[in-house]
Amino acid sequence: MTRSSPSLPPHARRRRPARPHPRRDRTDSGYGIVEAVIVFPAVLAMLFLIVQFALLWHGRHVAEAAAQAALRSAAGYQSTAALGERDARAYLHQVAPKLLTAQDVHVYRTATGVTVQVRANVVSLFGMHLSVSETAAGPVERYVSPSR
Repeated sequence: MTRSSPSLPPHARRRRPARPHPRRDRTDSGYGIVEAVIVFPAVLAMLFLIVQFALLWHGRHVAEAAAQAALRSAAGYQSTAALGERDARAYLHQVAPKLLTAQDVHVYRTATGVTVQVRANVVSLFGMHLSVSETAAGPVERYVSPSR
């Protein structure tokens, strides 16, 4: 009996039969599904927390920008507190009409200074009560006669 000769082409040589895989330990079958059922909600909750933090962070910056816009308007020469409040509300409506709810804008103007306070609730994914409050203050522009 002769073995297949090396001169035969590779496709003509006999192949050894494939060995069957050794039996796997079947004691942990089904644990992959159980692990996924436990891990997936935790990962999803982490994702929602990240999105909620981003919404809160953005809402805070929008409220701060609205307060600064109101300060610029109300601090102008011969301007009024009502003009600053109107500009803050317009800014909030244009930039984040649905992100910030229950918007409350107060502008306090005296002869020498302006203080603006913007408060609002941030939309929540979990039903929590999240609010932002930002304040901006500055001097009022006024005419000073030149000294001689």
